[in-house]
Amino acid sequence: MSFTVAALTIFISCFIPLLILLIKKKHEHKKLPPGPRKLPIIGNLHQLSQPVHQALRCLSDKHGSLMFLQLGSVPTLVVSSAAMAREVLKTHDLIFASRPSLYATKKLSYNGTNISLAPYGKYWREVRKIALVELLSAKRVKSFEAIRKEEVAYILKIVEDSTAKSTPVNLTELMFLVVNNIVLRSIFSKKGNHSEEKGKSSVSKFIEILNETQELASVGNIADSYPWMGWYNKFNGFDGRLEKNFRALDGFYDMVIQEHRQQSGGSQHEDLVDVLLRVQNDPNQEIRLSDENIKGVLTVCTHDSEFFYFLLFIF
Repeated sequence: MSFTVAALTIFISCFIPLLILLIKKKHEHKKLPPGPRKLPIIGNLHQLSQPVHQALRCLSDKHGSLMFLQLGSVPTLVVSSAAMAREVLKTHDLIFASRPSLYATKKLSYNGTNISLAPYGKYWREVRKIALVELLSAKRVKSFEAIRKEEVAYILKIVEDSTAKSTPVNLTELMFLVVNNIVLRSIFSKKGNHSEEKGKSSVSKFIEILNETQELASVGNIADSYPWMGWYNKFNGFDGRLEKNFRALDGFYDMVIQEHRQQSGGSQHEDLVDVLLRVQNDPNQEIRLSDENIKGVLTVCTHDSEFFYFLLFIF
């Protein structure tokens, strides 16, 4: 008898709050943009079975240039016209300034401490200011000109030697090498070599780590649509793979930071790690960068497309 009463009490204590929540939610009148009818649990995920960009175009043709989708348990706003993009990115930019926190990128970005993933606020504003003044200024870009010229000369010499020997040249591989070298020399003062075996040098190992990082960050994850399903990644192997990659990435950054601290003042050319360490020790900065903050910024420089294409354009 006592067991029945206890069970009934537990049931009522759980059911009543849930019932109140459902009734309250039913009577809420949210002003949401138009969108297709959603299904329970999956929302509108079933309508993105074809290539996503094509599916979104077809849906926006029907529901308008500002459309609401429920992707699993994540409410999503789809903008598909210049006028609406202007409203979101300019008129109401502060509301939409922060980017979503995704399962893999949250860890790989050091809990969102890099410039592109940090939530809008004081930290983001200060790190952005540091990036614009210290990392991306015209003077800083000019300081890397010698590196770009050396790498162009290096690739031309390889092509010239291959021509003299009548051997084929893989231009895709060479262009990938020269761009990587420009980026890595500008950031770490390290470079790869065309003739080295894969995985033998710290640079080639780092590029392998980055390739894995990019794959982990771009692959679809159930926790991105259902955040409460993050536990599933412990059983499908994703968490183990993510942790292994993060440890390798973090270990490389630790090695680079330690090397630069030991060589402090011993190099005539300041790379980006030198700049960040100098800023870290500057008492006049609004915020003091921790080593994790520095690693987060380095992750943007080596992985994020904005910085990558920036270097390509100045190249």
